[in-house]
Amino acid sequence: MTGPLEEYAVIALAASGNGDLTAAVETLERLPDGSPGRGTLAAALLWPLMANLQVDLRTLRRLGRVLTIAEADPPDTPRWPALRAGAQVTSLMADTLADRITDPHAALAELEKLAAEAGTDNRFEPIFDSARIGLTLLTALHDGDESAYRRLPEQFERMRDRAGPGAKNMPIEPQLELIEALVEAMHARRKGTDLDEALRRAGRAAERLPANDPLRGMVMQHLATLAGDATPEGGTWTMTAQDQALQRGFAAARMLGMGEETDPARIEAAIRHLREAVALVPPDDLNRAFHLTGLAMGLFRRSEVTNSVAGLDEAVTLLTEARRLAGDADHPHWSLINELLDAVQTRLGAAPASEHPVWLDAMRGHTFHVMVQSDLAGAALAAADASRDAVDFARRGLHDRDAAGAIKALDAGRGLALFAATEVGRVGARLRAAGRADLAVRWDAALASGDPERLPTTLRREAFRVLAAQGVPALLDPPGLPEIRRALRDLDADVLVYLVPGERGLPGHAVLAPADGPPSYLTLPNLRPDQDLEVERYLTSAARRDMGPADAGPRPDAAFAGSLDGLCRWAWRAAMGPVVEQYLPRLRNLPAGRPPRIVLVPTGKLALIPWPAARRRDGRYAIESVAVSQVVSARMLCHAAALPPVKLAPTGLIVGDPDTGGVAGDLPAARVEAQAIRRAFYPGARYVGRRMDDSVSPTGPGRADDVRDWLVSSSPGAGAVLHLACHGFASAGRGTAYLLLAGGEKLAAETLGPLLAQAPERQIGLVVLAGCHTGRAISGYDEAFSLGTAFLAAGVRSVLSTLWPIPDAATSVLMFMFHHFLRVERRPVWDALHRAQLWMIDPHREPPEKMPAELRDELARTDPAEVAAWAGFVHWGR
Repeated sequence: MTGPLEEYAVIALAASGNGDLTAAVETLERLPDGSPGRGTLAAALLWPLMANLQVDLRTLRRLGRVLTIAEADPPDTPRWPALRAGAQVTSLMADTLADRITDPHAALAELEKLAAEAGTDNRFEPIFDSARIGLTLLTALHDGDESAYRRLPEQFERMRDRAGPGAKNMPIEPQLELIEALVEAMHARRKGTDLDEALRRAGRAAERLPANDPLRGMVMQHLATLAGDATPEGGTWTMTAQDQALQRGFAAARMLGMGEETDPARIEAAIRHLREAVALVPPDDLNRAFHLTGLAMGLFRRSEVTNSVAGLDEAVTLLTEARRLAGDADHPHWSLINELLDAVQTRLGAAPASEHPVWLDAMRGHTFHVMVQSDLAGAALAAADASRDAVDFARRGLHDRDAAGAIKALDAGRGLALFAATEVGRVGARLRAAGRADLAVRWDAALASGDPERLPTTLRREAFRVLAAQGVPALLDPPGLPEIRRALRDLDADVLVYLVPGERGLPGHAVLAPADGPPSYLTLPNLRPDQDLEVERYLTSAARRDMGPADAGPRPDAAFAGSLDGLCRWAWRAAMGPVVEQYLPRLRNLPAGRPPRIVLVPTGKLALIPWPAARRRDGRYAIESVAVSQVVSARMLCHAAALPPVKLAPTGLIVGDPDTGGVAGDLPAARVEAQAIRRAFYPGARYVGRRMDDSVSPTGPGRADDVRDWLVSSSPGAGAVLHLACHGFASAGRGTAYLLLAGGEKLAAETLGPLLAQAPERQIGLVVLAGCHTGRAISGYDEAFSLGTAFLAAGVRSVLSTLWPIPDAATSVLMFMFHHFLRVERRPVWDALHRAQLWMIDPHREPPEKMPAELRDELARTDPAEVAAWAGFVHWGR
């Protein structure tokens, strides 16, 4: 039997780093309360415990007990506040692992407060970093914040740098792989899809981490819980009720797979697990809505497999309770809950007739989730399922002959990242109107900084919650038919046409909203791009040409040009023919003096098709019968219509083939184009880039700052027209699109919104992007975020952009004719492009008097009637 002196010696030896810490803690805990110096001894043990910290629940709880003893009788030393703060963080880490954090935002705030208390004592930085990463993961899961996951690699880099020279040689790839797996698991959990592969991948990545990596223990702890292992790495562990509920919930999810399990016995076993999970969680548990939804999902799958409605009434009750707990669209499970409730009600034949159906609530969740992301990549990731769900809801509306409902569904999932970008600049004013000037000040300050980190998801959630609660029109819901009709009339257009490709054995559709009259739809059995060899050939060729800026050349390559011929015939047969020949003749009140004008919303891969070049059997193009513009969504149509027109003057900025420093080839015809356009139509404009004689313009080489400065200029003489005859680049794989300017500098699409938000009074009427790929989406076809649409979202009234690498010489002629019809014949932007394209295919075309000899030479060297020469340009906006 040891005496007090021996016990004190055991503790003191361990505190000095020379003894057994486990034995020292056990000895400390045996000392009676009030023992002399017990608190000081506990404080002395805290640092060696933290210096040898393994991030597992047992170790963290042990350290928490020692902290409690120290706080009861703290030492009077200068280092105690920092030591206490560092130890308190471990309590947050323990609560994170045990899933006991009820408010992750408050926990993060507490963490930063403790970091401030620790001051300059950098001994605790690794602990704070580990806790910060754990709470960031938890907060991201709570908020559905994909942007936060994208920032985690930077946090790991900082952790590694702070850990010292030896840590810098440690590979970071396993940590990044782990993050990706955790993101996959987050999505699978929120959306009710299969978790197995994501969990296995996370386990493999965690096992590759060094034994002392702070994430290894944390992740292995959780994975062991989900696998049903009560003795995870690090020792024995008694699971809480919440842990057991999560274990059963995930076990059931694995049994159900991706909602495709067909074995009734496995489904019944999953339902039993899910009932146990619901019984285990208290009414105020953050995960209760998730468990209720999981049980409803099991009951719904049983109904599908057994072809019975037994249990579906219970599912409705469960989902109604889950909706109540979730509250509103800001809850990460809101979309899943409402999608499932809609499916259950439909199967029961009991979906209530309403102007605000349950599926629309599901889409509101998608919209809110996208709008609170702090960067484009996060927004695109958040929107990944929105368009798919929207098409499913639209198909159901078409099955019920509800064209208006189909239009609302389609638009609810279109271009959400782009719509979010348009809303950012309006939030401050809306917050003030809602009586939250304090929040508006914070928002405007963050926006003015131009730094996405200053406008994080937490601030976005706070702002959009306020606005959603105030019922701000059009914030989460798509526009109704009256708004669409008004926008079409304001823009002098006749009909909005959604083109929806067929899939999974179902036909395609054109869903039509006219400016005057009821909505309708056409069934298009040939609108199946995945079933047509001509379309596949074109898409394959276009994908090969999406690798970077196209070098100058007299004409597109033969494979690409050849693919266009068959594509144009298919486009008429599949969609444009029925729209032009069957639908348009039925429209009433078509205006005289101009061709019928349609505004297309092509969904999925249909966004890559040059629809004006659709050609019927006799060789006549669609453009000879109708004028065609495109729009991302009805939301963006209404956005464009609501902006006042901007009068164009003979001033602006013309950019001609800047010297990229060898990054891309020269575009000699682009210089001819740019100088000819300036001389003939914009004599007061500033010209930057290279001139025809290869010299650099004295007013600027055409750097990125030349364009940026013009975009935010407050000078009355700056003008409202920007014409860019230069290289463009777009890559969906890399998630980037940019203009390539002098010195190889880049002007990226995602920077345009924040840039123009700094100059809210700036009015730009027209941007012409006469470069390759400027209309190609970089964040998914249905998100339609491109260089062109980024300008629209930032408030530019009209934009011309391109679908493919455009031929240098023919483009120069087309662009000269566009500006001719715009400035000389005073046609609207859409009509100027329409007439210029008609001129290109007219065998009797005559160059206007102002066309310079250099452009006439270009015209003589090319065939302007080739589809590749004119059909790659698309009009957007007013």
